[in-house]
Amino acid sequence: MKKTEFFEHLLEALEPEEEISLDQDTDLREVEEYDSLTVLSIIAMTDEHFGVTLSAQDFKEITTVQSLMDLIGADQFE
Repeated sequence: MKKTEFFEHLLEALEPEEEISLDQDTDLREVEEYDSLTVLSIIAMTDEHFGVTLSAQDFKEITTVQSLMDLIGADQFE
C-alpha cells in the first residue's frame, strides 16, 4: 500500500473534527481524537487492509505514525 493511502485510512480511523495532516513523525498521542475507540478503529483498519492483527498491548509501544507503520511491517508500504 502506498503511504499516502495509509495516511488516508488512518485519518478515517481518527475521525478528526478539524482537518489535520499526518506524516511519519506525527505523535499520535498528541492528536486530540486519539483514544481507546480510535485504537479499536486502527486495529480493525490494519486487519482489513494489511491482514495484520495488532493488540491493544501493541499500542503501548506506538507513539508516532512511523512506530505504527513499523509494527505493521515496512514491507507493506511502497
